[in-house]
This record gives sequence, C-alpha cells and structure tokens, in this order.
Amino acid sequence: MLKNGFYNTAAGVVRMGLAVLTIPLLIHFIGIEEYGLWTLVSAIVGIVTLAEAGLSTATTVFVSQDLGQEDKDGLSQTLTATLGSMLILATLGVIVLWVGSTSIVGWFPNLKQAQQITAIQTLQIGAWVVWTRLFQQILIGVEQAYQRYGSLNLLNTAQSILLSLGLLAVAWSGGRTIALMQWQAVVSILSLSIHSLFVRSLLQKMRLSPNWNWEKGLAVGRYSRMIWLISLGTALFNRVDRLIVGGLLGTQALGIYAAITDIATQINSLSALPVQPLLPHLSSFSGKHLEQPDLTYSVKQALQLNGVIALGLGATLITLSSSILTIVFPGEAIDQYILPFCIAISIYSLYSLNAVGYYILLGTNSTNTCTAIVLASGALSLTMIAIGAHYLGLLGAIFGNVGYLTTCALALLGLKRLSIPTYLWIKWLKFPLIWFLLVILSILFLPKNWEFGLGFSIVQILILLRWFSLQKDRLLLSSLV
Repeated sequence: MLKNGFYNTAAGVVRMGLAVLTIPLLIHFIGIEEYGLWTLVSAIVGIVTLAEAGLSTATTVFVSQDLGQEDKDGLSQTLTATLGSMLILATLGVIVLWVGSTSIVGWFPNLKQAQQITAIQTLQIGAWVVWTRLFQQILIGVEQAYQRYGSLNLLNTAQSILLSLGLLAVAWSGGRTIALMQWQAVVSILSLSIHSLFVRSLLQKMRLSPNWNWEKGLAVGRYSRMIWLISLGTALFNRVDRLIVGGLLGTQALGIYAAITDIATQINSLSALPVQPLLPHLSSFSGKHLEQPDLTYSVKQALQLNGVIALGLGATLITLSSSILTIVFPGEAIDQYILPFCIAISIYSLYSLNAVGYYILLGTNSTNTCTAIVLASGALSLTMIAIGAHYLGLLGAIFGNVGYLTTCALALLGLKRLSIPTYLWIKWLKFPLIWFLLVILSILFLPKNWEFGLGFSIVQILILLRWFSLQKDRLLLSSLV
C-alpha cells in the first residue's frame, strides 16, 4: 500500500508542478480575461462529467472485492454493469452538452457576444472530451483494483505532460479557448485508447464475457448513486464556485479567483494521493477479519503522511506567496492578491486532512455518512462564496471556501468506523498542526525576498519529514514488541 502511495505521490508532484507552471504561462499568452473564459467553459465541462455517477469508484471497490474473493463470474457481472451503465450515461452527457450549450451560456449575461459564441462552440467540442473522460475513469477504476499504480501513474503523468505542453503550444501560437479545447479532445481520445489496451492486457487471462446479473447490477447502482452524490458535493465546491464568481464578478475577477484556487487545489490533490490505495486495500478485505494492530498502524501512518504533505506544502506556498504571485500575475500589482492567496492556501491545507477518513468510509461501504457530509459542506461553502462575493468581492469569495472545512468530520467518523478513538486524529496530527500555525505567524515578521523564503521552506519541510520519520519508526517498533 505504501509503495502504491509512493507512485501516486511521485506522479502527483509532477502533475502538480505542471498545473502550477501552466497557469501563469497561459495567462501570459492569452490574457487574464481569456483565461477567465477558458476557466468558465472548463468548469462547465467538469460539471457535466458528473454523469459518471460514481461508477469509477464503484468499479474500484467491486472489482477489488471480486479479485479478493477470486470470483470470475462476479468480475464479469461487475464490468458488465459498470461499462454498460457508463455507455448510457456518457452518451446522455454528450447530448446534453451539445444540444444545451446555447442555453447554458445564456446563464452568464456578463459575457460579451463574441465570448458567448466562443463558449458555445467550445462546449460542443467539450462534449466529446466528456465522453472519452468518462470511459477512461472506468478503466482507471479497474487499474486501481488491480493495484497497478505504477503503470497507472505513468500513463496519467504522460497524459498531463502532453496536455499541458500542448495547451501552451496552442496558446503561444495564437490559439484561444476553442483551440485549447480541441487539443484537450485529441489528448483525451489518445489517452482513452492507451488505457483500453492496458486494461485489456490485465483482463485477457480471465476470458471474461458479458454477464448481466440483476443483484450485482443493483448493488453497483446503489453504491454508485451514493458516490455520485459525493461527487456532486465535491463538484459544488470545485466547479460551481467558478460559475458563481464568474456570474457575480465577471471574467476578470474569475480569472484571478481561478488562478489562486487552482494552485491551492493542488494541496488537496497531492496530499490525498499517498493514501488513496486505502480504498482498494480495505475493499479487498470485504467480509474478512483485519487485525486491529495492523489496521491502526496503517491508518496512523496514512493520517500523518497526509498531514505532513498537506500542511508542509501549504506552509511552503504561503512562505513563497510573493514570489509565486509575481510569476502567476506578471505585470500586476500583487500586493492586493497576497491576502486572498494566503487565506485560500490555509483553507485548502486544513480541509485536505479529510482524505484518510474519506477513503475509509468509501472502503467500508459507509457511503451514506460520506455523502451527507460532503453535500452539506459543498452547499455551505457555495452559500458563503456567493454571499462573500456579493458583499466583499474577490476577498469575500475566497474566504467563503472556509465552509468546506466541515469535511474534516470525514476523518473523525472514518476512524470511528474502524473502532479507532476519534480523538486520536488530533493527537496524531498535533505537531504538524502546531508547526503549520507557527510557520504562518512567523511569516509576518520574516523577510519577504524569495531567497530567504526558499531557504525557510526547505528547513520547515525537513523538520516535518524528520518528525514523520521518527513517528513511523516508533510505531513500527511498538507493533513488533
């Protein structure tokens, strides 16, 4: 599990670096207003991918269970249910986005006429991005169930590199929003083809054939429905916020908001990667007894690793905030963006501590609890973003993200699900939490030049890594005694 987590993290670092570097270059090539338009249509495409209905995670969970029980017929039934359902949902998603593009764009009266025409054409191209992306998620679910994280991350990283470099090349050569979406469609089709060949190689020895079973189909459907609701809550936070900001403040402010939150989002993405293998790991033990000491060891290590990455990365980004914003917004007066940036980084660092609980609840079929928390948190955050944007503009919209901190309840309830006292969550993370607070406070009194910031960041990361190493060694020693 730790090896798979390492693959996830190493590849995630590369993808995060690409995402962070791509943002300022795109803004430089196409301008902040055009970047805001690109962000808007990308957010809409991302929302339509909710047609996935949780089938990707359901594929990982049920295929892991079938492999753990060596149930060939069950595996055939699972893949028949997931692939068949995805074919229907993906096709519906394409139709909705293609036919409804004009009506969707009409929801944004602040767009100029030329921007509306561009958005409509881009969304129609994005419909095919949705179709390929949805099917790719099913294939990734199979790869995760087989725990082929090394190959999976290699493919995903290659896709990210190809996509990012292509977007920059298109923008540099004069292409704008439509051309950017065309390139994304090309990369999506190529990636789907490669994942298809890889999954075929994994399954070819099984000699599977279509096998519909109503009981398995309904079980997959029930689980997927709850995951879909969780995805809806996540999308409310990660995508609809952009629609709200764009509708209330316009594309200029949206471009700034999107650039800041896109960087902050990488904290959550990267810190969750090393603990994601908990999902197939716990699912493969479905119906089996898992020794409590081994379980406690795995969960504590996952929680502390998640905390070190989330809080360490957050502290680093805050320390280097001036330098980062200078790169992201070249030629802009960045002083006005430093406070919103630091607030966003702090919020995302803290809410990222929910990752272990999230995967525990999904892996133990506690989807109802997970769904309720994520939906409530997403709705609360959206409400606060809308109110904040209305009264305080960009700063208020950024601060509204604080509503999503309520997802930290996932960690507490996840530990309770495994009969681990919930107070241990705070106890296990006490040092990195205190260290994170001290680093933020110290920045107020330290030099703002990038040389000092870089050196200070390296020192604080090394301290956190040393603490994690000591914790891991002590826990391993106690489990052997």
